Order: sequence, then structure tokens, then C-alpha cells
Amino acid sequence: PLTIDPSGVYFRSDGGASRRFVCGVSPRPEDDPDCSRAEELETVDDDLFEGTIWPALAERAPALEALRCEGSWAGFYEYNTLDQNGVVGWHSNVPNLLLACGFSGHGLQHAPGVGRACAELLLHGEYRTIDLSSLSFERILLGKPLLERGIY
Repeated sequence: PLTIDPSGVYFRSDGGASRRFVCGVSPRPEDDPDCSRAEELETVDDDLFEGTIWPALAERAPALEALRCEGSWAGFYEYNTLDQNGVVGWHSNVPNLLLACGFSGHGLQHAPGVGRACAELLLHGEYRTIDLSSLSFERILLGKPLLERGIY
């Protein structure tokens, strides 16, 4: 399971007998520069582990204090800039365009529910079991964000 600390630091076991963990945190907005080229991702802020991630892990579970960073990477975290939530449903200006996008790191977690909801839209013309109308494209056009505090 994925554990998210109130500080925003997250971690999970890498599985198996490797005894490794995957962990991270989103940088504060002022420490998160915009990247326009993939080459900019070649430099990883290793101080983020030492100064932010590792102390939070040690506080959350003292046994994790023995962890040391074995590797790191950087990547894009893509989302819509209105509210950082996914977009699901029919596009209001393009006929026959069904959207299911913008989930970034949460896509795999949301895929079963979003897939079912989209299938219902295609087969029945409406949501039947999972109403995802709050994630509609219309909210983007109207500038009405769906704010979610539990997403990092």
C-alpha cells in the first residue's frame, strides 16, 4: 500500500524480497521550476531526500531511519492547471470525443472506475453506477475547479 504522510511525503514497498522502498514528495511551488526540455530532468535535487523525505520517513516509522537513497529520478507530473484533477466525459465542443485524461500519477488507481464510467456513457448515454459528472470538461470551460486536498 501507498502511505502518504501529512507532510506530503509518500512511500511504498517496492515489493518482493528487495527490501527497497519507493518514496518521494512534490516540491514546494517556489522550488519547482517549469521545465520546457527533457534535458532539464537530468538533474535531480538529491537534497530533497536528505532534507525533506528522509526526516519525514524517520518520523513516520522509526525503522525507516536506516534507509539511504540508492537512486533517484525526475519526471513530469502532468495535470490540468485548473484543479489538478482528471477530466472525464464528453467534450462539449467536439462531437464524439470522450475524454478520460489528466490523472497523471493516479491513472492506474482510477482506471477501473473511469473505464466503467466511460463504458456506461458509450453504451447507455449516461453514468449508471459511477457518476463522474464532477470531473466533466465543462468545469474547465466554466473555470469551476474541483478541489481535492488528499492528492499529492
